[in-house]
Amino acid sequence: MFHKIMSLFQKHTKPDIIVRETDSSLQIHLCVNDEPKAKMACVIKSDNSILIGDITNESGAYCKGYGSLMMNELISYARRNGHTYLFGNLSVVDMDHADRLHHFYEKFGFTVTIYDEQQGLYYGKIEKWLGES
Repeated sequence: MFHKIMSLFQKHTKPDIIVRETDSSLQIHLCVNDEPKAKMACVIKSDNSILIGDITNESGAYCKGYGSLMMNELISYARRNGHTYLFGNLSVVDMDHADRLHHFYEKFGFTVTIYDEQQGLYYGKIEKWLGES
């Protein structure tokens, strides 16, 4: 019985979120038991905005809440540091899971805009003003 309880406890280990910032870049890493699971790469712009460049899942395990934890951290970071606008591009490489991606951004209050015609490698954009709820 003790082993079953310990096994359950270990499955619910709280992930560590590590924020790495330079003058113009921001990376948010999520690790579980010191093992990298996911990463968000952003660009800090001079106009108090942050461009969300890429969200990757290094473990291959999707729908585990890793992206949500990182997005919460990004929004908190932005508010703490006076950033007023978050935005990004929707890439054609993500078209196979566009519905899931749109839902993800919308649950955090982002506006998802789909272009009438593809613009280079992008089919749309996301944006969020941090004054919004």
